[in-house]
Amino acid sequence: MKALLLMLMVSPVAWADQKAPQLDTLFEALTTAEDAAERRVIEGEIWQHWMAFPGGDTGGFIFDSGVQAMARGDLKVALDLMSEVIEDNPDFAEGWNKRATIHYMQGNYAESVSDIIQTLVLEPRHFGALSGLAQIYQRQEQYALALKVLDQLEVISPYSTGLDRWRDLLKQRLQDQAT
Repeated sequence: MKALLLMLMVSPVAWADQKAPQLDTLFEALTTAEDAAERRVIEGEIWQHWMAFPGGDTGGFIFDSGVQAMARGDLKVALDLMSEVIEDNPDFAEGWNKRATIHYMQGNYAESVSDIIQTLVLEPRHFGALSGLAQIYQRQEQYALALKVLDQLEVISPYSTGLDRWRDLLKQRLQDQAT
């Protein structure tokens, strides 16, 4: 699994064929948005597209119910619902990302990483998934891997708030780890 992840991180970003044509324009705007408020607006619009369930009403209801279960902390129900969404809609990147988040919240980092990788296969620009992956690697004290993930994140959103501080923290931890 690490080999696949490293391949994803060191290979050039392969832009996915998006269902929402506006995403390409939004991601382009994100690379030049130096103002934090502007970035938040653009990221919010991207999240709206990602959260739009592509299937029928039943699948959308299950997805929304899973998101609501996550919000209220009912992680077992949320996990079951997101697993059902993924089973019925394996090309829906946000289903994988939400299940990755649930696994993370449960402390199941290996499962979370697996779902993050699938999210990134489907949507390589998923800054939320990349951020989650960096957090997992930081928790696991795999600081070099976390830094590589931040490099990918910087390609997508070079002016992300806190990115430089996060990178500095990881570099310091990596240095401390070496001593």
